[in-house]
Amino acid sequence: MKWKTSAVTATVAVLLLPSVAACGSDDSAAANGSYRVGLSDPVSSQPLDRAWGQATIAAGKRAGIDVTVLDAALDANKQVSDIDQFVAQQMDGVIVFPLAPNAVDPALERARTAGIKVLGASAIISENEPTEPVAPYDAAFNQNSDVGGARLLADHVAERLDGKGRVLGIGIGAPVPSIKFMVENYEKYVTEDRPGIEWLGTVDNATDDQAGGERAATEAIARFRGEIDAVMAYNTASAIGAAVALKRAGINGVVIVGQNGDPEGARAVQQGQIDAIVDLVPWRQGLVGVEIMRRLLAGETVKPVTYLQPELYTQETIGERLDWDEAIRQIESGELTCANGGCPDHLR
Repeated sequence: MKWKTSAVTATVAVLLLPSVAACGSDDSAAANGSYRVGLSDPVSSQPLDRAWGQATIAAGKRAGIDVTVLDAALDANKQVSDIDQFVAQQMDGVIVFPLAPNAVDPALERARTAGIKVLGASAIISENEPTEPVAPYDAAFNQNSDVGGARLLADHVAERLDGKGRVLGIGIGAPVPSIKFMVENYEKYVTEDRPGIEWLGTVDNATDDQAGGERAATEAIARFRGEIDAVMAYNTASAIGAAVALKRAGINGVVIVGQNGDPEGARAVQQGQIDAIVDLVPWRQGLVGVEIMRRLLAGETVKPVTYLQPELYTQETIGERLDWDEAIRQIESGELTCANGGCPDHLR
């Protein structure tokens, strides 16, 4: 089965958890009932990544895992340095959402050589679930924005357009394989078996924020003379930026969607500024990452890759969304766990 390693998703984050380090750290951790885990966050300024890190820390405390977070700040070289720092500190495991696989993989190999368990986060790009080993990772989990989230939004947009219209994509202005794959799937899914839907092309958000999305959409409006019926953005900040640009240009009735599902995006849906969001549920990623790492550290067999299910919300259903801060509070208190619905069935 073919698969390839992925880089960081737009706003979507790099997690590192330490594994059984060499030089006896496994024995000492087992003796005191706790492990030390490193989390390399690709960009802590993003709400999705920040919530993911907070959820991982909270879930780790409940599981006897001490999580340390380092912010890579979208810098692959810093991420490599952070991983090497975790190795030097003899962490027990690392969870990594890689910013640049070619740069990061050698550091992950060094971690494995040191006896550290390496868990990938959205590190594997594949439309099919891999059944083979996924080195340099011991295992991986995928937030599923590039396939599951892309499919949810494509079907929603096609339905809202009644099978006819011109669709613009907004991607990130950085060589991030997972986001590139996501936007490619937007085009593939929204047009397949729908001859009435035309994919106009993809413009890039150079700054990974709302202002960058607004600039990209403004350029597209001029390029396509305002003939845009839908916008499919890689994140909610870009979707909101596109909404601002379209409103300023006097263009109404455009279906605008995006992923991540952060609180700002939820408010934009609630207020009718954008049409729908896909919530990548970072608190669930935290629970899943900690549970898989716990099993790896205990020597248990785990699936090569665990896929999570993103959630689609529209103005009609946004009230059902669990607020990220509330979910993290529930994880901290023990109300929300893998066992009571926070994880896929095979991890409960």
